[in-house]
Amino acid sequence: MLANVVALTLAAGCDQSADARSAAPSASVQTDQSQTGMGEPYQLAGTEVWNVPDKLDGPTYQVYVALPPSYDASPNRTYPVLYVTDAHYAFPLIRQFARRMNVDSPVIAEHILVGLAYALGEEGNASRRLDYTPTPTPNRISGGGPAYQAWLKGSVLPFIENKYRADARQRVLLGHSYGGLLAAQVLFSDPETFSGYVWVARPSGTTTTICSAPRLPMPPNMMT
Repeated sequence: MLANVVALTLAAGCDQSADARSAAPSASVQTDQSQTGMGEPYQLAGTEVWNVPDKLDGPTYQVYVALPPSYDASPNRTYPVLYVTDAHYAFPLIRQFARRMNVDSPVIAEHILVGLAYALGEEGNASRRLDYTPTPTPNRISGGGPAYQAWLKGSVLPFIENKYRADARQRVLLGHSYGGLLAAQVLFSDPETFSGYVWVARPSGTTTTICSAPRLPMPPNMMT
């Protein structure tokens, strides 16, 4: 299963004022490979953090972005994009794993990695229970999946594809547990949104284990 997740990566903040929901997205960028030291927090070099408000005046979320090594040197090239839920843990894990795989020779094709973080100001577990579940569950906050899906399609995808050289024909959504449930929701309700879907283990709330569901043929090596 992990091999499938790695293969599918082939395809694939910033402080704002109180009126962030109506403001244009802003970013925090750290590109220096060294760390500050002196007890300062560790930062993941070569990454960007953007605030992407909900167009319908919903919560503001952050997205984490890591560009491929050749991005600046290849101005005419477009790249597949891998979107991952639960960015707080999945984004650094997948980014570093993909880079490690390519240390000696290219194994994973270059891609833009986008981490989907939780709603600003909300506790992570509560945010993911609401945003990654398709229907309400009695006695717990849940069922915000359709609204989150609308934000993902209407705000995040246009933002990434307008700002970066992202190939709109090669989008992959990866999720784990509740994140996998979100991926399944998008696949079955609006499959054209992404060209491939991956969930690790079984999507939360289901009884079937499914590794991946590519919707369209992908470039060479994507499913190896």
